[in-house]
Amino acid sequence: MAITFRQLQQFLVLSKELHFGRAAKRLNISQPPLSTSIKQLEENLGFRLLHRDKRGVRLTSAGAVFADHCTRILGQLDAARSLAEQQAKGVAGTLSVHFVPSMLFRNLPRTLRNFEESYPTAGLDLHEMNTNRQIESLLQGKADVGFIHAVPLPPELQSHTIETERLMCCVPRQHRLAGRSRISISEMAGEKVLVFSREFAAHYHDRIVALLRAADVEPYSPYRVQHWFTVIALVAQGMGISLVPRSLSRSSMADVIYIEIEEPNAEHEVQMIWQANSSNDLTETFVRYVQINGLV
Repeated sequence: MAITFRQLQQFLVLSKELHFGRAAKRLNISQPPLSTSIKQLEENLGFRLLHRDKRGVRLTSAGAVFADHCTRILGQLDAARSLAEQQAKGVAGTLSVHFVPSMLFRNLPRTLRNFEESYPTAGLDLHEMNTNRQIESLLQGKADVGFIHAVPLPPELQSHTIETERLMCCVPRQHRLAGRSRISISEMAGEKVLVFSREFAAHYHDRIVALLRAADVEPYSPYRVQHWFTVIALVAQGMGISLVPRSLSRSSMADVIYIEIEEPNAEHEVQMIWQANSSNDLTETFVRYVQINGLV
């Protein structure tokens, strides 16, 4: 017998209540049908989801894993239903989407194009903007959705992690490290290590500087640059090296080499953000679209 969504919903409620009587009450059914449904689910799966004894009901280790995945499956189903409902209604309007420049190498343009094709009555108003200005724009109601380098956010904003991205060492093609496939950050010592100016993204800047200084590498600060693209252009001209997000290795910038970093914490998150109290159907539709599909 095939597993049904009803069985998954019933098991998920039971996994939270850990009491057949309370779970049955929440589900508006009697306890015997719930017990039968869970027993059938376990038989179909071929393993036990619950321990039942005098002490009560507890999840098995397999049951805990299954409950976690049930939450995701049912969440995706609800999101897909909502998206289909918005499509049926013919969602219309213009969505103001702001993004940091490096999102161009994280498949954002393709995702935006696919969204427009899926929702032809919706328009997109695109703005390239650093993380701090995006947060200000959202708080002021001047933006609907932003794509940022992760920072602590005010409670008025919600976020969804797009990816956790590794950092890489970027060096000129003829640099002494250029032949290496992997290095530790400490091996960057003694070089001019370029970092964009703190005023443009303080939290992200501080994260990179902290990684460097933890390895006794001091960043080179006289160059006041705003964008990663400028940093890489300077590296290409032999004016230093840098610690940059992996996505930039997909750019066509010539005369630079990207090297893996050994430190496991040499990474950062990229997030989509929006207003927590937004009542805009188009914003909700776009957010769910990205949550389901990712940037592909």
